[in-house]
Amino acid sequence: MSFTVITAARIFCSLLFLSSVPIVSIVTCASAAEIALDVEVGFRGVFQLGRPFPIKVEVNNQGPAVEGTVEATVWQGSAVKGGGAFPVYHRRRIFVGAGARKSASFTIDPGAISRPLLVAFHSPRASAAREIDLRRHFTPAPLFLLLTESGLASVPALAGALNPLISVSPEELPSVADAYGGVASVVLYEPSLRELSGAQNAALDAWLASGGRIVALGSAHYAPYQEPALGRFLPVRVSGLKNFPSLSAVEKAYGAPPSALKNVAAQDAKLVEGKAVIEEEGSPILVEASRAKGKILYLALDLGRPPLSLWEGRARLFRELVAPAGESKGTPPPAWDDAIFSQLFLGRAVTAGYVPIGAFFSWTVFYLAGLGLLTWLWQGRRLGGRGLALCFLSLVVAASAGGYLYLSRGGRIPDGVLVTSTLLEPVADGYVEASTNAALFSTQKREYVLTVEKGWSGFAPLARRAGAPEENALVVEEEGSRPRFRALWKQWDYRLFRVRSITRFPVRVELDTQPNER
Repeated sequence: MSFTVITAARIFCSLLFLSSVPIVSIVTCASAAEIALDVEVGFRGVFQLGRPFPIKVEVNNQGPAVEGTVEATVWQGSAVKGGGAFPVYHRRRIFVGAGARKSASFTIDPGAISRPLLVAFHSPRASAAREIDLRRHFTPAPLFLLLTESGLASVPALAGALNPLISVSPEELPSVADAYGGVASVVLYEPSLRELSGAQNAALDAWLASGGRIVALGSAHYAPYQEPALGRFLPVRVSGLKNFPSLSAVEKAYGAPPSALKNVAAQDAKLVEGKAVIEEEGSPILVEASRAKGKILYLALDLGRPPLSLWEGRARLFRELVAPAGESKGTPPPAWDDAIFSQLFLGRAVTAGYVPIGAFFSWTVFYLAGLGLLTWLWQGRRLGGRGLALCFLSLVVAASAGGYLYLSRGGRIPDGVLVTSTLLEPVADGYVEASTNAALFSTQKREYVLTVEKGWSGFAPLARRAGAPEENALVVEEEGSRPRFRALWKQWDYRLFRVRSITRFPVRVELDTQPNER
């Protein structure tokens, strides 16, 4: 009996050893397939149609540790706008440990939501892909973000059905200014901004300066409003709470009954910038301040707690704060097309610096003079047929070799020529808006890598009128704090781009408009 058991065990071990390679392969493939992708679109699953918005891709790895690339593919451009659609690949390389989860965030701007959003994870050991139907997540109206840590449930009901008010935590704020493209207002209610990163603060500043709107609602818990992280976005300095027997100015402005706003505790603040729209007993209740193209509004009242939470006029007050009627949007910066680029690049001022016209003309005169001398010698019978052939061959070789060495020395013709046109316009408070149109022309077939410096946003490539979609493709690599843009240029090919920036500028700019000139 023991002999049978030992023999069976030996046979089993031999079979296991002989099949070890297939078993290992099967286990590896099974482990490699245990990758799942979770995608969060916009802000809590909502984004405004036609505006850039963030997405968050979470990679769930149930197998061994793996390193790969997260890729989100969207399509931009359309035939209606004068150019064909082309793909844009957003990529980020991440490392996911065994049994761990890792997320990657992107800011995308699809040209149309009829095409699905394709999200994938690629690595030598594992891969996964998922398609997202964007038509289930969009809204035609801009969004209102409620930035709070108190979990208040009564304030979101004030926004109304047209503009969704989405409650987010400060950690969920994007770190790219373009991700706020579909956000009309950011509402602050008892937030703590101490944990915001430098990139998140810079993105919020850039969005505010470019036309955003921040509404700070007061609270009975005034300690967060005294923190420097939040105080930089407030036009007042909060010192504590103050009890008001009545709010006559608010009652007059919003038609409240005399008994509705009695014995109200509000924040006691001192005006730092802007102007006080409503005051009570010398204390600012409603303050409005500008920050470049954006606005900051501060309300000292607590709309989330009694007695104001029971006041019927608070919904009207809230809606006027976050989206006042008749607010006009800024006009987009002027774009340029192929005709403008052709005028710039083919102009004498641009081509003279790169094309050696004078040297080429001189060398052509030298070559024709040599041919004339040989003709004169042959007609005067000073050279025979054999000598004429040798001299002619020597002239051609010498002129060709010398001309090539002379015209190509120093590499004066570059691989790429960058042409930019920047328009500076004053905004307010020392801020200046810079709108830059750039065109990159390539004399050779090669791949270019473009990096946008900090402070610039709204990088928008324009599709060429001719060419396959893959020839217009753009790869966005978001490895560090600044994304890199990769694109392939054909020989004697060009691409057009557009960027913008709003920042404080030490020079005052004034524009004088004249007939046919600016």
